Amino acid sequence: MMMVVRKILSQEKSFKKKLKIIAQYLARVRGAKKTWDKRHSSVLNKNPQYKKRCNNKVENEHQNLWSPFRKNCDLTTLRLCKNISGIEDPRFVPEDVFVSDIEPTLITDTSVDYIGIKSFYNRWFEKGIFPADIFHRVDGQYLDPNLNAINREDLAKIAKRISYPVVLKPNKDTYGGKGIEFPKNEGELLRLATDNNNYVVQNMIKQHEFFEQFNRGGINTVKVFVYRSVTDNKVHVLSSGFRMGRGGSLDNETAGGIITYIRDDGTMNGYAVDKYGTKYSKHPDSKLAFNFKLPDYEGLISLSKRIGEKVFYTRIIGLDACFDENGDWRILEVNTFSQGIRVSQYGGAPFFGKFTDEVIDFCKENHWALCE
Repeated sequence: MMMVVRKILSQEKSFKKKLKIIAQYLARVRGAKKTWDKRHSSVLNKNPQYKKRCNNKVENEHQNLWSPFRKNCDLTTLRLCKNISGIEDPRFVPEDVFVSDIEPTLITDTSVDYIGIKSFYNRWFEKGIFPADIFHRVDGQYLDPNLNAINREDLAKIAKRISYPVVLKPNKDTYGGKGIEFPKNEGELLRLATDNNNYVVQNMIKQHEFFEQFNRGGINTVKVFVYRSVTDNKVHVLSSGFRMGRGGSLDNETAGGIITYIRDDGTMNGYAVDKYGTKYSKHPDSKLAFNFKLPDYEGLISLSKRIGEKVFYTRIIGLDACFDENGDWRILEVNTFSQGIRVSQYGGAPFFGKFTDEVIDFCKENHWALCE
């Protein structure tokens, strides 16, 4: 943090401008720490055994590695990751540092959020990857699948002829499955269509039996994180995790779901965790162990890279993918910010892996606060 402040003070800007930038940066640092202190407390209250310290050498290496952003970085992330996974690695990214320093630096233009609006996926990307759109509502205006304006009478005709159930989901500013509905008939769809101003209605994708067997209460997805290298702009898949609902929940961990980290060869790493880091060796409902290999994992990696190559102005994206009944990978969402780095880190893999050093070096020299 002090490194960033010193660099801001050394810039050729007015003193008033420097103070404003420093205030913005310190506010973001304080906000991130407050948020993650609260979350870590809830995890440790549920699992006090995760408080155990790591090897002194590893803790010292961890603090030295992340010292450009914190003189003494919080060791809680490192200790949680080690106690959950059994792996000690100084490259585990401190979660508050990721939020306040790393991610906002890797997002070079906040207008990239536009890519994350679900109503536009089938316009931005190639056909057949995302669910088929039935209709949209954007800023209160009804639109057909091609984004042409329609009226309430047209909407009623569409609602009569489609097959149910369908999916109605907010098309922007959502997380954790919030606001997703599954209208089962015409009346329910038209009521929900009136209640919300920004959403997309899509055909439901039926998932493959491989994923259905873990949790039959809803669709189960794979979270994939894609990184565009700061050194050569090549696109890489950093990590992925298989998310499942439990007890009737959606698969998002904030809704009660659990997630198991997927190794580079496509195999599950033997356990899943919930949002508190509690470990499960088997699915609580289906009793299946987390030792399977995902079908056509190579196809998922290839598709994720193709999507990543079409997204600019951010160097990290998160994709929600599912494997449909025909054995094809489909993408449900593209997330351009607020990435959940613990998906891999609770699985024992530092979020940036072999790219950690290049990301740190880049963020030291191109920190968002230095570019304000």
